[in-house]
Amino acid sequence: MKVRFSLSKTLVIAIASVAAVAIFVLLALWTIRISEDRKSDELRRQLDAVTSEGGERALLELGGYSVDNIFYSDDGLILFEEGMKSWNYSADELQNITVYEKCAGSVVEIYSSSELDSSTGCGVVLSSDGYIVTNTHVVSNSGQLTVKFIDGRQLSATLVGSDPITDIAVIKVSSPEQLIPLSFKSADELVVGQKVIAIGSPYGYSWSQSVGTVSALDRTVTSSRGISLSGLVQTDAQINPGNSGGPLLDSKGNMVALITAIYSTSGSAQGISFAIPVDTVIDIASELIRNGKVSRGTLDILSVELNPMIVDYASLPVSQGIIISQVVPSGEADRAGLRGGDQLTQYGSSVIYLGGDIITALDGVPITGYNDYYAFMASHNAGDKIDVTVVRDGKTVTVRNVVLVEQTVENMRWLIR
Repeated sequence: MKVRFSLSKTLVIAIASVAAVAIFVLLALWTIRISEDRKSDELRRQLDAVTSEGGERALLELGGYSVDNIFYSDDGLILFEEGMKSWNYSADELQNITVYEKCAGSVVEIYSSSELDSSTGCGVVLSSDGYIVTNTHVVSNSGQLTVKFIDGRQLSATLVGSDPITDIAVIKVSSPEQLIPLSFKSADELVVGQKVIAIGSPYGYSWSQSVGTVSALDRTVTSSRGISLSGLVQTDAQINPGNSGGPLLDSKGNMVALITAIYSTSGSAQGISFAIPVDTVIDIASELIRNGKVSRGTLDILSVELNPMIVDYASLPVSQGIIISQVVPSGEADRAGLRGGDQLTQYGSSVIYLGGDIITALDGVPITGYNDYYAFMASHNAGDKIDVTVVRDGKTVTVRNVVLVEQTVENMRWLIR
Protein backbone atom coordinates (compact mmCIF):
# COMPACT_ATOMS: atom_id res chain seq x y z
CA MET A 1 0.00 0.00 0.00
CA LYS A 2 2.80 2.37 0.82
CA VAL A 3 4.45 1.71 -2.56
CA ARG A 4 1.25 2.27 -4.44
CA PHE A 5 0.68 5.49 -2.55
CA SER A 6 4.21 6.71 -3.32
CA LEU A 7 3.80 5.89 -7.01
CA SER A 8 0.45 7.65 -7.16
CA LYS A 9 1.87 10.67 -5.42
CA THR A 10 4.84 10.75 -7.76
CA LEU A 11 2.53 10.47 -10.79
CA VAL A 12 0.37 13.36 -9.57
CA ILE A 13 3.42 15.51 -8.96
CA ALA A 14 4.75 14.75 -12.43
CA ILE A 15 1.44 15.58 -14.09
CA ALA A 16 1.18 18.81 -12.09
CA SER A 17 4.70 19.75 -13.07
CA VAL A 18 4.00 19.14 -16.75
CA ALA A 19 0.79 21.16 -16.49
CA ALA A 20 2.64 24.01 -14.77
CA VAL A 21 5.30 24.03 -17.45
CA ALA A 22 2.63 24.01 -20.16
CA ILE A 23 0.78 26.88 -18.50
CA PHE A 24 4.03 28.81 -18.14
CA VAL A 25 4.84 28.26 -21.81
CA LEU A 26 1.34 29.33 -22.85
CA LEU A 27 1.56 32.44 -20.66
CA ALA A 28 4.94 33.27 -22.15
CA LEU A 29 3.65 32.81 -25.68
CA TRP A 30 0.56 34.89 -24.87
CA THR A 31 2.74 37.66 -23.41
CA ILE A 32 4.94 37.64 -26.51
CA ARG A 33 1.87 37.75 -28.76
CA ILE A 34 0.45 40.70 -26.83
CA SER A 35 3.80 42.49 -27.09
CA GLU A 36 3.95 41.83 -30.84
CA ASP A 37 0.37 43.03 -31.28
CA ARG A 38 1.20 46.20 -29.38
CA LYS A 39 4.28 46.73 -31.53
CA SER A 40 2.21 46.13 -34.66
CA ASP A 41 -0.45 48.58 -33.47
CA GLU A 42 2.18 51.20 -32.67
CA LEU A 43 3.88 50.66 -36.04
CA ARG A 44 0.50 50.91 -37.77
CA ARG A 45 -0.24 54.18 -35.98
CA GLN A 46 3.14 55.58 -36.98
CA LEU A 47 2.68 54.56 -40.62
CA ASP A 48 -0.85 55.97 -40.64
CA ALA A 49 0.58 59.27 -39.35
CA VAL A 50 3.22 59.28 -42.11
CA THR A 51 0.58 58.52 -44.77
CA SER A 52 -1.81 61.14 -43.39
CA GLU A 53 0.87 63.80 -43.39
CA GLY A 54 2.66 63.05 -46.68
CA GLY A 55 0.56 60.51 -48.55
CA GLU A 56 1.58 57.19 -50.01
CA ARG A 57 4.69 58.74 -51.53
CA ALA A 58 6.03 59.58 -48.06
CA LEU A 59 5.35 56.01 -46.92
CA LEU A 60 7.25 54.52 -49.83
CA GLU A 61 10.14 56.94 -49.42
CA LEU A 62 10.30 56.00 -45.73
CA GLY A 63 10.91 52.44 -46.88
CA GLY A 64 13.75 53.57 -49.11
CA TYR A 65 11.85 53.61 -52.42
CA SER A 66 12.42 56.67 -54.61
CA VAL A 67 9.07 57.66 -56.17
CA ASP A 68 8.70 60.13 -59.04
CA ASN A 69 4.93 59.75 -59.18
CA ILE A 70 2.12 57.54 -57.98
CA PHE A 71 -0.82 56.52 -60.12
CA TYR A 72 -4.36 55.85 -59.00
CA SER A 73 -7.16 53.80 -60.49
CA ASP A 74 -10.87 53.84 -59.86
CA ASP A 75 -10.21 51.22 -57.17
CA GLY A 76 -7.55 53.26 -55.40
CA LEU A 77 -3.77 53.10 -55.26
CA ILE A 78 -2.06 50.79 -57.76
CA LEU A 79 1.40 49.43 -56.91
CA PHE A 80 3.50 46.72 -58.54
CA GLU A 81 0.87 45.83 -61.15
CA GLU A 82 1.91 44.78 -64.61
CA GLY A 83 0.95 47.21 -67.35
CA MET A 84 -0.58 50.68 -66.97
CA LYS A 85 -4.10 50.20 -68.34
CA SER A 86 -5.73 50.74 -64.96
CA TRP A 87 -3.54 53.71 -64.01
CA ASN A 88 -5.91 56.65 -64.50
CA TYR A 89 -4.48 59.58 -62.53
CA SER A 90 -1.11 60.59 -61.19
CA ALA A 91 -0.79 62.02 -57.71
CA ASP A 92 -0.60 65.55 -59.15
CA GLU A 93 -3.65 64.98 -61.31
CA LEU A 94 -5.64 63.55 -58.43
CA GLN A 95 -4.67 66.58 -56.35
CA ASN A 96 -5.92 68.97 -59.04
CA ILE A 97 -9.15 67.00 -59.40
CA THR A 98 -9.72 67.01 -55.64
CA VAL A 99 -9.17 70.77 -55.36
CA TYR A 100 -11.63 71.45 -58.18
CA GLU A 101 -14.31 69.18 -56.74
CA LYS A 102 -13.86 70.74 -53.31
CA CYS A 103 -13.81 74.39 -54.36
CA ALA A 104 -15.75 74.94 -57.59
CA GLY A 105 -19.09 75.15 -55.76
CA SER A 106 -17.79 78.12 -53.74
CA VAL A 107 -16.83 80.11 -56.86
CA VAL A 108 -19.55 82.15 -58.58
CA GLU A 109 -20.01 84.12 -61.77
CA ILE A 110 -21.10 87.75 -61.35
CA TYR A 111 -22.97 89.75 -63.97
CA SER A 112 -23.06 93.50 -63.40
CA SER A 113 -25.15 95.69 -65.67
CA SER A 114 -26.42 99.25 -65.92
CA GLU A 115 -27.98 101.42 -68.61
CA LEU A 116 -24.54 102.37 -69.90
CA ASP A 117 -22.41 99.27 -69.55
CA SER A 118 -22.11 95.69 -68.32
CA SER A 119 -19.31 93.51 -67.01
CA THR A 120 -18.71 89.97 -65.88
CA GLY A 121 -16.31 88.35 -63.51
CA CYS A 122 -16.12 85.94 -60.63
CA GLY A 123 -16.52 85.97 -56.89
CA VAL A 124 -15.80 83.79 -53.89
CA VAL A 125 -18.31 82.77 -51.21
CA LEU A 126 -17.07 84.41 -48.03
CA SER A 127 -19.67 83.18 -45.55
CA SER A 128 -22.59 80.78 -45.38
CA ASP A 129 -25.09 83.64 -44.96
CA GLY A 130 -24.53 85.06 -48.45
CA TYR A 131 -21.52 87.41 -48.43
CA ILE A 132 -19.38 87.14 -51.56
CA VAL A 133 -16.05 88.89 -52.19
CA THR A 134 -14.95 90.02 -55.65
CA ASN A 135 -13.08 92.86 -57.39
CA THR A 136 -14.35 96.44 -57.41
CA HIS A 137 -13.87 96.59 -61.18
CA VAL A 138 -16.20 93.57 -61.57
CA VAL A 139 -19.12 95.37 -59.87
CA SER A 140 -18.31 98.97 -60.78
CA ASN A 141 -21.39 99.11 -63.02
CA SER A 142 -23.63 97.80 -60.27
CA GLY A 143 -27.04 98.96 -61.40
CA GLN A 144 -28.07 95.31 -61.28
CA LEU A 145 -26.10 92.36 -59.94
CA THR A 146 -26.79 88.70 -60.71
CA VAL A 147 -24.85 85.80 -59.22
CA LYS A 148 -24.73 82.39 -60.89
CA PHE A 149 -23.69 79.19 -59.10
CA ILE A 150 -22.17 76.06 -60.62
CA ASP A 151 -25.42 74.15 -60.03
CA GLY A 152 -27.26 76.63 -62.28
CA ARG A 153 -28.94 78.75 -59.60
CA GLN A 154 -29.12 82.47 -60.31
CA LEU A 155 -29.70 84.97 -57.49
CA SER A 156 -29.95 88.74 -57.35
CA ALA A 157 -27.31 90.47 -55.25
CA THR A 158 -26.82 93.83 -53.57
CA LEU A 159 -23.58 95.78 -53.26
CA VAL A 160 -22.43 95.90 -49.63
CA GLY A 161 -19.41 98.10 -50.27
CA SER A 162 -16.32 98.50 -52.41
CA ASP A 163 -12.79 99.77 -51.96
CA PRO A 164 -11.33 101.01 -55.28
CA ILE A 165 -7.90 101.47 -53.73
CA THR A 166 -7.45 97.73 -53.13
CA ASP A 167 -9.91 96.63 -55.86
CA ILE A 168 -11.94 94.64 -53.33
CA ALA A 169 -15.74 94.63 -53.12
CA VAL A 170 -18.36 92.66 -51.20
CA ILE A 171 -21.83 91.77 -52.44
CA LYS A 172 -24.61 89.78 -50.75
CA VAL A 173 -27.23 87.30 -51.91
CA SER A 174 -30.23 85.93 -50.06
CA SER A 175 -30.50 82.15 -50.42
CA PRO A 176 -32.80 79.63 -48.76
CA GLU A 177 -29.81 77.31 -48.62
CA GLN A 178 -26.62 77.95 -46.70
CA LEU A 179 -23.69 78.69 -49.00
CA ILE A 180 -20.39 76.89 -48.64
CA PRO A 181 -17.45 79.29 -48.12
CA LEU A 182 -13.89 78.48 -49.10
CA SER A 183 -11.28 77.82 -46.45
CA PHE A 184 -8.47 80.37 -46.22
CA LYS A 185 -4.75 80.19 -45.53
CA SER A 186 -2.44 83.14 -44.90
CA ALA A 187 -0.44 84.27 -47.92
CA ASP A 188 2.45 84.95 -45.53
CA GLU A 189 3.29 81.25 -45.83
CA LEU A 190 3.54 81.27 -49.64
CA VAL A 191 6.91 80.59 -51.27
CA VAL A 192 8.06 81.13 -54.84
CA GLY A 193 7.71 77.89 -56.79
CA GLN A 194 4.69 76.65 -54.82
CA LYS A 195 1.84 75.22 -56.88
CA VAL A 196 -1.33 77.30 -57.10
CA ILE A 197 -4.66 76.67 -58.82
CA ALA A 198 -7.08 79.24 -60.28
CA ILE A 199 -10.79 78.70 -60.89
CA GLY A 200 -12.77 81.23 -62.91
CA SER A 201 -14.59 81.96 -66.15
CA PRO A 202 -12.04 83.25 -68.68
CA TYR A 203 -13.79 84.75 -71.70
CA GLY A 204 -17.05 83.34 -70.35
CA TYR A 205 -15.89 79.71 -70.29
CA SER A 206 -17.48 78.97 -66.92
CA TRP A 207 -15.66 77.33 -64.04
CA SER A 208 -12.39 76.71 -65.84
CA GLN A 209 -9.36 75.59 -63.88
CA SER A 210 -5.72 76.44 -64.56
CA VAL A 211 -2.60 75.37 -62.70
CA GLY A 212 0.66 77.23 -62.19
CA THR A 213 3.10 78.36 -59.55
CA VAL A 214 3.76 81.36 -57.38
CA SER A 215 6.28 83.13 -59.60
CA ALA A 216 7.00 86.09 -57.28
CA LEU A 217 5.78 87.75 -54.09
CA ASP A 218 5.23 91.28 -52.81
CA ARG A 219 4.77 92.83 -56.25
CA THR A 220 3.49 96.37 -56.78
CA VAL A 221 1.57 97.18 -59.96
CA THR A 222 -0.26 100.23 -61.24
CA SER A 223 -3.72 99.63 -62.62
CA SER A 224 -5.18 101.19 -65.76
CA ARG A 225 -6.92 103.67 -63.44
CA GLY A 226 -3.57 104.90 -62.14
CA ILE A 227 -3.91 103.25 -58.71
CA SER A 228 -0.94 101.37 -57.26
CA LEU A 229 -1.65 97.98 -55.71
CA SER A 230 1.10 96.62 -53.48
CA GLY A 231 2.00 93.34 -51.79
CA LEU A 232 0.52 91.27 -54.63
CA VAL A 233 1.14 87.60 -55.37
CA GLN A 234 2.47 87.01 -58.89
CA THR A 235 1.56 83.75 -60.65
CA ASP A 236 2.14 82.12 -64.01
CA ALA A 237 -1.20 80.27 -63.89
CA GLN A 238 -3.24 81.07 -67.01
CA ILE A 239 -5.42 84.07 -66.09
CA ASN A 240 -7.59 85.88 -68.66
CA PRO A 241 -10.43 88.43 -68.66
CA GLY A 242 -13.27 86.78 -66.76
CA ASN A 243 -11.01 85.34 -64.05
CA SER A 244 -11.12 88.60 -62.06
CA GLY A 245 -12.52 88.12 -58.57
CA GLY A 246 -11.88 84.37 -58.59
CA PRO A 247 -9.70 82.51 -56.10
CA LEU A 248 -6.06 81.51 -56.23
CA LEU A 249 -5.84 78.25 -54.28
CA ASP A 250 -3.06 76.17 -52.78
CA SER A 251 -2.76 72.43 -53.43
CA LYS A 252 -5.06 71.62 -50.51
CA GLY A 253 -7.87 73.87 -51.76
CA ASN A 254 -7.27 76.79 -49.39
CA MET A 255 -7.73 80.26 -50.87
CA VAL A 256 -4.48 82.18 -50.60
CA ALA A 257 -5.28 85.18 -52.83
CA LEU A 258 -7.96 86.91 -54.93
CA ILE A 259 -7.19 87.28 -58.65
CA THR A 260 -7.19 90.93 -59.67
CA ALA A 261 -5.04 91.76 -62.71
CA ILE A 262 -2.97 90.47 -65.60
CA TYR A 263 0.06 91.93 -67.32
CA SER A 264 -0.69 91.93 -71.01
CA THR A 265 0.20 93.79 -74.18
CA SER A 266 -2.54 91.98 -76.09
CA GLY A 267 -5.42 91.76 -73.62
CA SER A 268 -4.92 88.05 -72.97
CA ALA A 269 -2.70 85.96 -70.73
CA GLN A 270 1.06 86.33 -71.09
CA GLY A 271 2.13 84.31 -68.09
CA ILE A 272 2.20 87.15 -65.56
CA SER A 273 -0.86 87.69 -63.39
CA PHE A 274 -1.47 89.16 -59.97
CA ALA A 275 -3.65 88.37 -56.98
CA ILE A 276 -4.41 90.14 -53.70
CA PRO A 277 -3.21 88.20 -50.62
CA VAL A 278 -6.11 86.65 -48.73
CA ASP A 279 -5.04 88.41 -45.51
CA THR A 280 -5.73 91.78 -47.15
CA VAL A 281 -8.94 90.45 -48.69
CA ILE A 282 -10.33 89.36 -45.31
CA ASP A 283 -9.34 92.63 -43.59
CA ILE A 284 -10.91 94.82 -46.27
CA ALA A 285 -14.00 92.64 -46.71
CA SER A 286 -14.62 92.65 -42.95
CA GLU A 287 -14.50 96.44 -42.83
CA LEU A 288 -16.79 96.71 -45.87
CA ILE A 289 -19.32 94.42 -44.18
CA ARG A 290 -19.14 96.48 -40.96
CA ASN A 291 -19.09 99.99 -42.42
CA GLY A 292 -19.80 99.80 -46.15
CA LYS A 293 -16.48 101.52 -46.90
CA VAL A 294 -12.82 101.60 -45.89
CA SER A 295 -11.38 104.71 -44.27
CA ARG A 296 -7.64 105.43 -44.46
CA GLY A 297 -5.49 108.43 -43.85
CA THR A 298 -2.83 109.92 -46.12
CA LEU A 299 -0.69 113.02 -46.48
CA ASP A 300 -2.05 115.66 -48.86
CA ILE A 301 1.12 115.81 -50.91
CA LEU A 302 2.27 114.95 -54.42
CA SER A 303 5.18 112.58 -54.00
CA VAL A 304 7.73 110.44 -55.82
CA GLU A 305 9.36 107.22 -54.62
CA LEU A 306 13.14 107.43 -54.68
CA ASN A 307 15.03 105.24 -57.12
CA PRO A 308 18.71 105.13 -58.16
CA MET A 309 18.08 107.26 -61.25
CA ILE A 310 16.57 110.13 -59.23
CA VAL A 311 19.21 109.80 -56.50
CA ASP A 312 22.03 110.06 -59.04
CA TYR A 313 20.40 112.81 -61.07
CA ALA A 314 19.71 115.03 -58.07
CA SER A 315 22.78 113.99 -56.04
CA LEU A 316 20.57 113.25 -53.04
CA PRO A 317 22.05 112.52 -49.59
CA VAL A 318 19.77 109.47 -49.08
CA SER A 319 18.99 106.52 -51.37
CA GLN A 320 15.61 105.48 -49.93
CA GLY A 321 12.46 107.38 -49.05
CA ILE A 322 9.73 109.49 -50.66
CA ILE A 323 10.29 112.93 -52.17
CA ILE A 324 7.63 115.55 -51.55
CA SER A 325 7.19 117.03 -55.02
CA GLN A 326 4.39 119.42 -53.99
CA VAL A 327 2.09 120.07 -51.05
CA VAL A 328 -1.58 120.95 -51.49
CA PRO A 329 -1.76 124.75 -50.96
CA SER A 330 -3.23 125.59 -47.54
CA GLY A 331 -3.69 121.86 -46.88
CA GLU A 332 -2.80 119.99 -43.72
CA ALA A 333 0.75 119.13 -44.79
CA ASP A 334 1.33 122.71 -45.92
CA ARG A 335 0.05 124.14 -42.61
CA ALA A 336 2.22 121.73 -40.60
CA GLY A 337 5.37 122.90 -42.41
CA LEU A 338 6.21 120.15 -44.90
CA ARG A 339 7.92 121.51 -48.00
CA GLY A 340 7.61 120.66 -51.67
CA GLY A 341 10.28 121.11 -54.34
CA ASP A 342 11.05 124.06 -56.59
CA GLN A 343 13.11 122.44 -59.37
CA LEU A 344 10.83 121.54 -62.28
CA THR A 345 11.92 118.23 -63.82
CA GLN A 346 10.49 115.94 -66.48
CA TYR A 347 10.13 112.44 -65.06
CA GLY A 348 8.89 109.96 -67.66
CA SER A 349 5.46 111.16 -68.69
CA SER A 350 5.09 113.22 -65.49
CA VAL A 351 6.41 116.55 -64.30
CA ILE A 352 7.84 116.57 -60.78
CA TYR A 353 9.60 119.07 -58.55
CA LEU A 354 12.90 118.23 -56.87
CA GLY A 355 14.49 120.00 -53.94
CA GLY A 356 11.70 119.36 -51.43
CA ASP A 357 11.61 117.32 -48.21
CA ILE A 358 12.41 113.61 -48.41
CA ILE A 359 10.27 111.50 -46.07
CA THR A 360 12.32 108.82 -44.28
CA ALA A 361 10.07 107.94 -41.31
CA LEU A 362 6.49 108.30 -40.06
CA ASP A 363 5.99 108.21 -36.29
CA GLY A 364 9.47 106.71 -36.08
CA VAL A 365 8.66 103.90 -38.55
CA PRO A 366 11.26 103.81 -41.36
CA ILE A 367 9.83 104.61 -44.80
CA THR A 368 11.98 103.27 -47.64
CA GLY A 369 9.31 103.60 -50.33
CA TYR A 370 5.62 103.31 -51.13
CA ASN A 371 5.21 99.79 -49.75
CA ASP A 372 6.20 101.05 -46.30
CA TYR A 373 4.02 104.12 -46.78
CA TYR A 374 0.93 102.03 -47.72
CA ALA A 375 1.50 99.67 -44.81
CA PHE A 376 1.72 102.56 -42.36
CA MET A 377 -1.36 104.33 -43.69
CA ALA A 378 -3.42 101.11 -43.64
CA SER A 379 -3.64 101.43 -39.85
CA HIS A 380 -4.29 105.19 -39.72
CA ASN A 381 -7.44 107.21 -40.35
CA ALA A 382 -8.18 110.69 -41.62
CA GLY A 383 -7.81 113.16 -38.76
CA ASP A 384 -4.94 111.27 -37.07
CA LYS A 385 -1.88 113.34 -36.23
CA ILE A 386 1.55 111.91 -37.00
CA ASP A 387 5.19 113.00 -36.83
CA VAL A 388 6.94 113.10 -40.21
CA THR A 389 10.73 112.76 -40.32
CA VAL A 390 12.31 114.25 -43.43
CA VAL A 391 15.70 115.06 -44.85
CA ARG A 392 15.77 118.80 -45.63
CA ASP A 393 18.86 120.51 -47.04
CA GLY A 394 20.97 117.54 -45.94
CA LYS A 395 19.70 117.59 -42.35
CA THR A 396 17.17 115.35 -40.59
CA VAL A 397 14.11 117.27 -39.38
CA THR A 398 10.92 116.02 -37.70
CA VAL A 399 7.70 117.88 -38.44
CA ARG A 400 5.23 117.28 -35.60
CA ASN A 401 1.47 116.73 -35.57
CA VAL A 402 0.77 116.56 -39.28
CA VAL A 403 -2.96 115.87 -39.77
CA LEU A 404 -3.87 113.11 -42.21
CA VAL A 405 -6.62 113.57 -44.79
CA GLU A 406 -8.97 110.92 -46.23
CA GLN A 407 -7.31 108.64 -48.76
CA THR A 408 -9.22 108.62 -52.04
CA VAL A 409 -8.74 107.25 -55.53
CA GLU A 410 -7.86 110.76 -56.67
CA ASN A 411 -5.12 111.47 -54.15
CA MET A 412 -3.73 107.97 -54.60
CA ARG A 413 -2.82 109.12 -58.11
CA TRP A 414 -0.63 111.80 -56.53
CA LEU A 415 1.85 109.07 -55.62
CA ILE A 416 4.10 109.00 -58.69
CA ARG A 417 6.44 106.07 -59.32
